[in-house]
Amino acid sequence: MDRWILMPLLGAALIILVGGLALFLPDAGGEIEESGLRAFSSDDEVIGFLKEHVRDRASGYGGDIMPNTATEGMMPPTAAPAESAGAGDHSSTNVQVPGVDEADIVKNDGEYLYMLRDGGFVVVRAVPPDEAAVVARIAVDGRPRALFLEGDRLVVFTEVVEDDLVTPEGSVAPVPVHRTVTRAEIWSVKDRADPRIIDTVTITGGFEDARLIDGEVWLMTVEHPGAPVYPLPEAGGVRPPIYTPPVPQHSYAFHTLASFPVAGGREASAVSFLLGEGGTMYVSEKNLYLAYHDRPAGRSVLHRFALTSGGAAYAATGMVNGTVKNQFSMDEAGDTLRVTTTSFQGESTSGVYLLDDRMEVRGALEGIAPGERIYASRFIGDRLYLVTFKQIDPLFVIDLSGAKPAVLGALKIPGYSEYLHPCGDHCLIGVGRETTVNEWGGTVTGGLKVALFDVGNVSAPAVIDTAVIGTGMTQSPALADHKAFFFDERRGVLVLPVYDAEYRAPWTGAYVFTVSEESGIDHIGTIAHESSWEGRVERTVRFGETLATVSELSVVLTDLPDCTRTGSVVLGESSVLPPPVMTPAPSLPAETSYIQETSQ
Repeated sequence: MDRWILMPLLGAALIILVGGLALFLPDAGGEIEESGLRAFSSDDEVIGFLKEHVRDRASGYGGDIMPNTATEGMMPPTAAPAESAGAGDHSSTNVQVPGVDEADIVKNDGEYLYMLRDGGFVVVRAVPPDEAAVVARIAVDGRPRALFLEGDRLVVFTEVVEDDLVTPEGSVAPVPVHRTVTRAEIWSVKDRADPRIIDTVTITGGFEDARLIDGEVWLMTVEHPGAPVYPLPEAGGVRPPIYTPPVPQHSYAFHTLASFPVAGGREASAVSFLLGEGGTMYVSEKNLYLAYHDRPAGRSVLHRFALTSGGAAYAATGMVNGTVKNQFSMDEAGDTLRVTTTSFQGESTSGVYLLDDRMEVRGALEGIAPGERIYASRFIGDRLYLVTFKQIDPLFVIDLSGAKPAVLGALKIPGYSEYLHPCGDHCLIGVGRETTVNEWGGTVTGGLKVALFDVGNVSAPAVIDTAVIGTGMTQSPALADHKAFFFDERRGVLVLPVYDAEYRAPWTGAYVFTVSEESGIDHIGTIAHESSWEGRVERTVRFGETLATVSELSVVLTDLPDCTRTGSVVLGESSVLPPPVMTPAPSLPAETSYIQETSQ
């Protein structure tokens, strides 16, 4: 094996033991005895713990509990589809785990689109395209963050700032406190033109993420405690049980995990945990994992929570070296959690770890790609496809079938992929950037890159085809948000939302490709939206042979396979219709074409 893979150092295995066992870390300076999960017996005990362990922030208050200023909620991330049952043949949200729906900003039922907009949500009849129209605009309190749709129930998550006057301990004067809470509003959309709210679930903390599994909603919120006021978690006005795991943290936040039926009619079950700040959430059908970086130690802390009919239960805590990049860095296979990380202690290297259901590391491969970091991970069966990058893009194929991960093959090409998507039995689609090396040896970032890889021969993965769009100023939300990526495997249709900031008035829209192992990548059309920041395409949905591309301002309906526009709906305040579809795409200045296709 060449320099890309270093043999792990003897004794660098990481063993995590919880629930009354010992915690050994390779360079932690010795053994740390832990007594297991701590359950707080009273509010005073929680507050005492916070006073002892939580440091004051620069403002003197927690990030979600702030005096004298209002909380600015984060906008939802900027759908790519699996086939979905319903009213006709249509796509659904591009999710990581089959059977585990992910909250998103756009959902559909095969005929109607349900979309978040500032201050509420909009219901749009999308088919037939020539009759497309807005049928309902509904205002909600707070800042809309995400939604679910199941049958005729729509769950809308919003963040609301609640104001209160609190007198801190030792003070005679109350101080104003502004606290973020998350509301899950359950709406009946049986009458699409007249949605009716039927239930509301309120959980303290800002919206972190949510999943929908077999009719049960799982919602995670986060709230940062800080002196001198320590508001504690509530679910429906009731204090949930509060726990903290055995591993000491550099800083703490309340992560409250609540569950309730999507149909409504039952009080939420909730439990709250004092864990580290930040975090990446991965959810299987039976477990929720939360990972966050313990910066001083250079490790990721991983918590497993079992999802049961009675609610969530803490199961175990573990640690691995390095930092988890995103949810695709984790995957569950049976009782094993597979994790990829990059360690930035000294020269950066990456690793793959296999943890059992007690979150103990039972197998590891470390020292991958020295000097580089992970850009994309994808677990498929007993294979891991891993992209690292510094100046070239190594795509590793790693076997996970044994007790220890092992590299089977690697491919080095210019550029890098930030998202990998399965395509057929032995192909992968990568979305990222093209790169070149300048005369001084530096890396120059180029346009958006779509690559099709053949990974059928695991010892020698190969590139089938690539397409490069635009320049380094050309952007796509799909680089950071997998829900913006659309691929219909049965039709071989890929849609990539694109916006280009090189023009004074930015070009916004989507590029449509066909992708197959036999023909490679072919650009078949370009869908244009309003030339403005708000006109950027956020999601793509398919209704039969019609594509619906969605921006803040409009929905554009386009027929397959010729990409002719068949309808549009204006959503924003603008009264200007979207420009017509342009095929081929407009050319950029300086003799750089928008699409540069290469084949091998």
